[in-house]
Amino acid sequence: MTEKTKKTGRQKSKCQTDRIILQRRKRYRLFLCFLLLINIGVISAWYWKKMDDKVANHIYLYQNQQVDINWDVPLEGSLKEAQDVIAIRNAGSAEAVVKNANHAGNTINNANSAEKMKQSFQLNHPVTVTASTLGSYQAELKLFGIIPYKSIQFDVIEEAKVMPSGRAVGLYLQSDGIMVLGTSQIDGKDGFSYEPAKDILQPGDVILKVNGTAVGTIDQVAEKLQQGKEKKVKLEIRRGKNKLYLKLDKILAQDGQYKIGVWLREDTEGIGTLSFITEKNQFAALGHGIADVDTGKLISLRKGLMYLAKIEGIRKGKSGSPGELEGSVNLSSVNCIGKIESNTALGITGTIIGKDVSYREKEALPVGLKQEVKEGKAWILCQLGDTVERFEVTIEKINVNSRDNKGMVIRVTDKKLIRKTGGIVQGMSGSPIMQNGKVIGAITHVFVNEPTKGYGTFIENMLGE
Repeated sequence: MTEKTKKTGRQKSKCQTDRIILQRRKRYRLFLCFLLLINIGVISAWYWKKMDDKVANHIYLYQNQQVDINWDVPLEGSLKEAQDVIAIRNAGSAEAVVKNANHAGNTINNANSAEKMKQSFQLNHPVTVTASTLGSYQAELKLFGIIPYKSIQFDVIEEAKVMPSGRAVGLYLQSDGIMVLGTSQIDGKDGFSYEPAKDILQPGDVILKVNGTAVGTIDQVAEKLQQGKEKKVKLEIRRGKNKLYLKLDKILAQDGQYKIGVWLREDTEGIGTLSFITEKNQFAALGHGIADVDTGKLISLRKGLMYLAKIEGIRKGKSGSPGELEGSVNLSSVNCIGKIESNTALGITGTIIGKDVSYREKEALPVGLKQEVKEGKAWILCQLGDTVERFEVTIEKINVNSRDNKGMVIRVTDKKLIRKTGGIVQGMSGSPIMQNGKVIGAITHVFVNEPTKGYGTFIENMLGE
């Protein structure tokens, strides 16, 4: 091999090496760009979520009330066709502010205007909202004033007061129909085993009628099964929001009774806390719905009653094992204080019938709307013995867009309460939460692994139900 050939070979080898290095660098740069895009995406999603937690979708305002909002987010808002009833402006803004005639004593006549005035505001600075006419109004928001983000609905309502309670109450609910818990085998009189309801009825189904007759008790279901000579029984059931019509075989069991092999429940009892009573003697309690313990389904209410309860003991909560208020309830008519009228995901509501617990103006407090709730010190009312006591808590986190019963994270800081209960225990659900002299919500859940912490719901959600 000549010297020239060797040199040419080395040059080719060097070119190949350089090409490989360039390709590797290109792939590395593409990989870095890919990682950068992922990071930007993750950070953007995180920021969007944080911003969404701050910016409410729905805000209630009291008539003639001024509300200050300081969300500090890069959003620009606009409100059309409502300048004569609601004003939204940045605090300290030099722009002219349109004021309501009732609020400011001025009358603005724009009936002949060719174009409606539009109010604009920046949410990266404090905003002041005032309104003096009842109704609903909508503001549109844009990110950086360019990208459509979402709208905020403002509902202007009359100012309200409620009487916070904190009393322990016994609750009795009879379901609208008979709830199916599960199916089972039947040992027939003929010596064979049967399971006629298997794969036909499901846990959570509610039996409304048997052979065309409405049923409200388990005894009524059993009675209808014994009637008639037909080998099948016709059932009308509710499954979710749907009504279904089914047929099942009736099995003659060893005890001589006809059966269909289902476990049923007709009523539920428990102890909770009365949250508040309104001026019209309407009450709310629990802050969460009453669900069947076996199926987890919310009980569809046929009728219900509320009674005063006696707390006889406390099982302290600890990590992994929630505690409980232990008590007894006298189900006599003289001990009944309320009729339960609804059972929703945000608690039970109804009408007070006991004079001793009815609304008293001197004990009432204003309702605090969610935009008034602040992180920091608050108070709860609950009954651990013979009387209702006040205990200190801290609001650690607020989700203004919560429409469920988990709008606030609460931590118990009161040493006396921690010493007695370990924190939040079962039976304290519904304990009213107060801050700055207003009722702002109620406790709803405990953190199983951290019993000093739990969730609370906003009072406006409970009133909305």
